[in-house]
Amino acid sequence: MTVYTDVWDRALCKTLAEGAGVHIVIASKEIILKFLFAKLTVASVLACATALAFAEPGTSADDLLHDADGVVQQIDAGHFGEIWDDTAPFVKAKIPKDQWVLDTRTSRQSFGAVAARGWASVTRIRYAANASGIPAGLYANVNFTTALVQGGAVYELLSFRLENDGKWHLTGYVPRKSQDSAAQSAQVPKP
Repeated sequence: MTVYTDVWDRALCKTLAEGAGVHIVIASKEIILKFLFAKLTVASVLACATALAFAEPGTSADDLLHDADGVVQQIDAGHFGEIWDDTAPFVKAKIPKDQWVLDTRTSRQSFGAVAARGWASVTRIRYAANASGIPAGLYANVNFTTALVQGGAVYELLSFRLENDGKWHLTGYVPRKSQDSAAQSAQVPKP
């Protein structure tokens, strides 16, 4: 065992440590405090890392924003079939792929080329099972404010469900001309 002390009487320290198997390090209070602070910092970092390691997969806003950004990039590129392939299973069960692709393509083409896009808000909602056939679970809306090349802006609402695989899967895409809260609330989790 090592003991850190600011006792300056070396003879007293040696007497106390004899036969006890204790190694005494004599240092100033400032050095002891720096050492203890360093140990506390390392312990705090390890505790945070451990907590993060046990976090529920897919629940971070960063994961959701990353997935949402990937979907709008696929929409811009016209990869509607690929997006549908990764939508939430309950959406696939309700809407045929051809219909979903057509509706999404028509919605996206209605506003033209994108100059810039940034997320405006993220809302997570936990739903219980209900009679409409929408499964219980964790859902989220990501709102983007999108500047258009020809001027003006459009507001894109992407809705997601966190599936059992720990990933967010799209449940809906709605571009709007105004940032209308009634339109937002009507979208989660409506496919």
